[in-house]
Amino acid sequence: MTHNPLSTLKIDYWYKILPVIGTITLILGLTVDIKGVSNVLVQLVSIGVIFIGIGEWINHPLQTGVGMGFKITSYNRVNTFAGNLWDLIGIGLIVYALIYHS
Repeated sequence: MTHNPLSTLKIDYWYKILPVIGTITLILGLTVDIKGVSNVLVQLVSIGVIFIGIGEWINHPLQTGVGMGFKITSYNRVNTFAGNLWDLIGIGLIVYALIYHS
């Protein structure tokens, strides 16, 4: 019996959709000749969006609090070095693409 590891992946927050959108547009930028826009621009922006999505996913860890007879879980944003580094690299790629390849 095969198990698909992506079957349990839930896209329930905005930052989880960014890598999906970035991957789809990256594949399009690599395989389709896009008119009016440089393929390099599309590829760099797509990778930047993927990186920002990963960074925000890292910066939104599952947090659980236990009180008197109840349990609260949330994904509040927590700044981490790794998450912010992914965000900065992603923003840098997008800015670079827009300045030098548009």
